[in-house]
Amino acid sequence: MQLTFSFLVTAFIGVFLASVFSLNTAAQSPMSKNDGQSLQLIANGGVSMRVLWTVSEYKVGKGAVWGEEEARKLLFKPLDIDATQITFDGRTCRDVIFHRDKVNAKEYVDRAYRTTPQALGIEEETVEVVKTNCTLPGFGEYVRLKDRRLIIYLNGVFFYFTPAVTY
Repeated sequence: MQLTFSFLVTAFIGVFLASVFSLNTAAQSPMSKNDGQSLQLIANGGVSMRVLWTVSEYKVGKGAVWGEEEARKLLFKPLDIDATQITFDGRTCRDVIFHRDKVNAKEYVDRAYRTTPQALGIEEETVEVVKTNCTLPGFGEYVRLKDRRLIIYLNGVFFYFTPAVTY
């Protein structure tokens, strides 16, 4: 009886270690690379997203459809953008075309959102506006700041994405 129990424990540990090693090995081998970003293969044959940005804060705008409760649910959600796709909140846009423009922050924020750069914490005079053909809410047009943060506008709430890697 004790020999059988000992054998089962040893077998269990062996299977556990083998699966952990398999997961670590698979997670370290890139499946696809685009513009410095990669998707990684995981043990069950799925794909794990490399997080490039995360929702770090939000500001509820005047007349917003969403309130604090809905906005708070998106905090810390990961975002991945590569040369041809955007993945956020479990959804992916593929074959994305990006068009970038440098614009006057005050004029753009007033025209697009009827507010001021100061209300959004934007200190720079110009911002980069990125327009896409992506149908994910908030990613048809978003702002990229000089410090690499992104701002999307969704249901009257401004969501700020902070880069996962700073350099």
